[in-house]
Amino acid sequence: MSQFRQLAAIMFTDIVGYTALMGSDEERAFELLQNNRDIHTQFFKKYDGTLINEMGDGMLISFDLSSDAVLCAIEIQIACREKNIPLRIGIHQGEVVFDGEDVFGHGVNIASRLQTSTKVGSIAITESVYGDVKNKANISTQFIEEKSFKNVSEPVRMYNVSCEELPVMGRSAKNLVKKNNQRKLIIARLLRTITPVSITVAVAIIIIITYGGMSIPFTERDWIVITDFENLTDETIFDHSLNTAFVLSINQSRHLNVVTRQRMRGTLKRMEKENNANIDEETGKEVAIREGVEIFIVPTISRVGTQYILTAKILEAKTANILKSEVLYAKSEDEIIDKLDQLSKKIRRSLGESRKKISDHSKPLKKVTTYSLEALKQYSLGIESHLRLDFEKARIHYENAIRLDSNFTAAKASLGNLLFEKFDQDEGRKWLDKAIISIDNLTDREKFSVLAFYAVNVENDFDKGIEYTKRRIGLYPDDPAAHNNLGWYFQKQGLYDMALDEYKMTLQINPYMMLTNSGIIWVYLEYFAQMDSALTWSNRMIKYAPDNPWGHFYLGSTYVGMNNFEKAERSYLRARDLNPNFLINQYRLAHVYRLQGMYDKAIEVLEAILRKNSQESSAHYDLGINYNLMGKSETARSHFLEYRKIAEKWLDENSDDPKSFIYNGIVITRLGEKDAGWEIGKRALDLDSTIYIEFTQLLAVQHRKSEALDFLEKALENGYRDLVGIKLHPDLQLLFKEVRFKDLMNRYFKSQ
Repeated sequence: MSQFRQLAAIMFTDIVGYTALMGSDEERAFELLQNNRDIHTQFFKKYDGTLINEMGDGMLISFDLSSDAVLCAIEIQIACREKNIPLRIGIHQGEVVFDGEDVFGHGVNIASRLQTSTKVGSIAITESVYGDVKNKANISTQFIEEKSFKNVSEPVRMYNVSCEELPVMGRSAKNLVKKNNQRKLIIARLLRTITPVSITVAVAIIIIITYGGMSIPFTERDWIVITDFENLTDETIFDHSLNTAFVLSINQSRHLNVVTRQRMRGTLKRMEKENNANIDEETGKEVAIREGVEIFIVPTISRVGTQYILTAKILEAKTANILKSEVLYAKSEDEIIDKLDQLSKKIRRSLGESRKKISDHSKPLKKVTTYSLEALKQYSLGIESHLRLDFEKARIHYENAIRLDSNFTAAKASLGNLLFEKFDQDEGRKWLDKAIISIDNLTDREKFSVLAFYAVNVENDFDKGIEYTKRRIGLYPDDPAAHNNLGWYFQKQGLYDMALDEYKMTLQINPYMMLTNSGIIWVYLEYFAQMDSALTWSNRMIKYAPDNPWGHFYLGSTYVGMNNFEKAERSYLRARDLNPNFLINQYRLAHVYRLQGMYDKAIEVLEAILRKNSQESSAHYDLGINYNLMGKSETARSHFLEYRKIAEKWLDENSDDPKSFIYNGIVITRLGEKDAGWEIGKRALDLDSTIYIEFTQLLAVQHRKSEALDFLEKALENGYRDLVGIKLHPDLQLLFKEVRFKDLMNRYFKSQ
């Protein structure tokens, strides 16, 4: 089994004094060992841990999540204490190397050293673990000291984990039951006094009496799920409008985190439900449980006469018990947005946010959205269409929202982003310019998001975009989209280590952000050529999103880098099964067939591409390559001529693009006009002398192999690390048998 790297939480446990006990009471020692083994096995399986090694009286266990490792350790330590087993536990999170059934690396060394420095009956964790669990309501920690360990270059900050009680909310649950029973007597008396006409108002009063004073198990920066607004009126204006405004208002809080609709769509998919399904109370409960969220909110609007009743229930996910409910009344439709704003503030207050912070960190809902419920509905429909990738519908809804309220800044920003990315950049820029003028109308989260997008995409100023995104993260440190964007900006700047840090932070917050997972794999594949890491993250992507073709595509590309073309073929075929129109995957499948000498299969794939799009020029070029390799030179020539037509058109339209000269030079050379190909191709260097890898391709087809290898070496010296691209490119294949080429591969890629 090959080695691979992975971010993991490593737990070391050890029975103190076991060796001495073996010398004095062997029978007791074996009993102790068996009890210890039984306890560990019970709990590490419960928390999805993996037993790596059992070293006499010690155990080495790995976990994907730090929180699972700590919760497991608490249960183990309490159970061992009951059995009089003197245990020490140390936990560290870091990147480690798995080799078959063993694990090693700097992270393992730290966890081992930490355990030996821990007191009997205690759990010690490092700062990397502390950062993940410090805000968990059922985990209590205290800083111990900063300590230097042997063979560890920097001092390690140690924290103690309290393990006096099991990590459950048992005691508070009993108190809730007791309070419920007391209130039931009040409810019974109240119900005897009400008439059917006033039943709706009475129910709201009962909810307040019953659940108004309960304590809520919520800690700062915990997460909540908000279900769709339940509309108990017959007025469709409230469908698709109130929920967006309510979430937007609550999301101004820096005290709590709201699970995004996009993230819930992924959860619905795993629940085998339509990802645009209505999230009612029952669905919201299951989403919360699956996301590891303890609290979910169910908002409702109803009507009695001319008066509207806005209610928001705060429920415990595991039991569906109502912990608290907030109710507000609006005399007319015009008051609803203001009352919705008040309702969100009441929820924030109920979850422990101070009045001062709510005041400091809130803008009026009418300012950050709109005064018009109809415009709000159109904006909400636009967001839903955008998430479903129905960009044309999203555009129409955003335009409708602006037509209904010309001062709707959020709609202008959303329309501008959509137009810039998917339709017309000039038109998108105009709407973004309009949004920027009134940028202070947006919430801080939206404001810095739009400013960063504008800086990077319109002004081409990555430094400014990075600065705005850092400010957004400073205000909302658990915002996964912000961390992902920052990772992307770092990647575009060539700051790959920093990009990986942000991408991995994103996935710690939301493990199901597959775009982020893609970013990590892309860095490892294209910029670092670390195939073991790419393999780990590709498999992770497939685990979390088995129906996403990109995971299988990346796995296939990783196998190319590892020279395992048969496995690469299987992975690319699986990606094709999931998405037959996945163009880059089709090309790479054809390349893999070519590298295996299966030219007829490569041709079959490439001809299928042309049947779907006759203008797909690269397919003509690759067909020419494969027919040449089969000895069918006339057929090859016909495809090279088709490619040349398009290449000449590129050159006419992009005479300042050096690659246009390269591509023309290459195809002219392939057509047998070697001197003419060289004359046109070498003009590329006058425009850009740093296009080393492209010039390598031209020199290779010119059979100037020594010069081609000179330029390949320059590319590698200047940081080019796309090993997969080198192995797949048909022009570079002409260099594969050269001794110097093999030496370069061994020097820069360690024989990958």
